[in-house]
Amino acid sequence: MDILIPFHSQYERVSELLRSMLLSVKSNPYQITLIDDCSENKNFGEEIKNQFVKSTPPGFKPQVQYIRSEKRLGFGGALKLGFESTSLPWVLFMHSDCVVEDPNFMISMGQSLLNWKREGVPVKMVSARSNNPGDCELAKAEIMEKSDKDIILGEETIPLFCAMCNRDLFRYIGGFIKPYPYAWYEDEELAHRMRSKGLRQGISTKAWVRHHGGLTIKYLWESDPDSKRVMEENRNLCVADIKRIGRK
Repeated sequence: MDILIPFHSQYERVSELLRSMLLSVKSNPYQITLIDDCSENKNFGEEIKNQFVKSTPPGFKPQVQYIRSEKRLGFGGALKLGFESTSLPWVLFMHSDCVVEDPNFMISMGQSLLNWKREGVPVKMVSARSNNPGDCELAKAEIMEKSDKDIILGEETIPLFCAMCNRDLFRYIGGFIKPYPYAWYEDEELAHRMRSKGLRQGISTKAWVRHHGGLTIKYLWESDPDSKRVMEENRNLCVADIKRIGRK
């Protein structure tokens, strides 16, 4: 499993997420790739290495690797950089302000996808539940409340704060997540593109991840007042992309 975590600043949160992953999740093999989206602290990669990267035998990758972009890519662009720099069949996207408290969350998400496959339901991307899942109320759970019945989404959009899929999905739907400036609306375009191919998204109700939410956005708006306007204009890019899908 390739775990891709893009970030811009929020160094304490990145460290908190890494610590929570490495200390609690022992259930299945995974490789974490941090994608630094042109943060101010150019030495953070070395700090991460000193904190978390253990010595590994020759020929083996460390469990945590660090990639830095020298220009601002935004959430989707940073994810794409990480995606193209990794190769494991399964990928998990996570926001940098998540905290892992459920050591089996990845196994639960994978099991949900497997169950849907056995049932012949074309759910190809799954999210965990969270105290703060963004606009998807169906994914909301204040605490780690586990349910036996997973949720298949209709017109709702899966929250990308913690989402898992097979790498081949993007080949089938015609490309990766859109690199809209900064962030916003790339999840809606992705969901629409999946539905246009007859694929569904779902929520694993046995998986739970704490999500602080909005910290990077708040930082951006305070440091660059024009960023909010740019992000709001991403809606126009999303609508145009969805219209193009409809014309194909």
